[in-house]
Amino acid sequence: MRALRITSIILGILIALAIAADRVTVGIAEGEVASRLRSTYGLAEEPEVKIQGFPFLTQVAGRHLDHVDANLSAYDATVDGQALTVTDLNIELRDVEINSSFSEVVAGTATGDGLISYEELTRAYGELLGGAGNGFAVEFRQGEGEQVLLALQVTVAGQSLTLDEIPASLVVSDGAITLDVDEADIPTFPEIPGADVNATVQEQLNAAHSIEGLPAGLSLDSLTPGADGVRADVSGADVVLN
Repeated sequence: MRALRITSIILGILIALAIAADRVTVGIAEGEVASRLRSTYGLAEEPEVKIQGFPFLTQVAGRHLDHVDANLSAYDATVDGQALTVTDLNIELRDVEINSSFSEVVAGTATGDGLISYEELTRAYGELLGGAGNGFAVEFRQGEGEQVLLALQVTVAGQSLTLDEIPASLVVSDGAITLDVDEADIPTFPEIPGADVNATVQEQLNAAHSIEGLPAGLSLDSLTPGADGVRADVSGADVVLN
């Protein structure tokens, strides 16, 4: 009985040490992944990385991680070359494969979401629409349901015209964002000699703006308005993390 008790104690200690070693190792690995992500994507600070599953050492030996979560406090994508910051970007990676030299990491699938504030949308679209000196400006606000509200300002021939609370939908298609505004929701601007204001407004609002700069393999699926801003949902396959 005494020998059995001693054996049980030793076995328990060995198991505890193995678990502790596994957890220490996974902590080191999470730090390394966070460091590489920061370097690869030029992040201002290291993201939070959590490698799920147990035991970790067995996963590493097989160079396959079942599930990795990453949270990026801020990530800069671009829309037609104009920076657009996505905050609190959470990405869930599945079936992560690591090559033999540990120099390349690819996730089989990835899903995630982040937040784009209305202030950030207003800033970015202000650069896109007003940057050409066409006297066109737009402000984004919270709307009802899955729509946003737009406040438009158009300056033509020295005259400034303002429209407020125009409902619009943010449509994502083929890697581009488009503002979908019903013509019935846009009041007719007064006529200005030599300028077709209504045509200008329609042209600016209906323009598609390309989304770029997301991690290789990820694409934007949808933009859903909420109280604090627009929720951006992303997904992809064969997402490169090295």
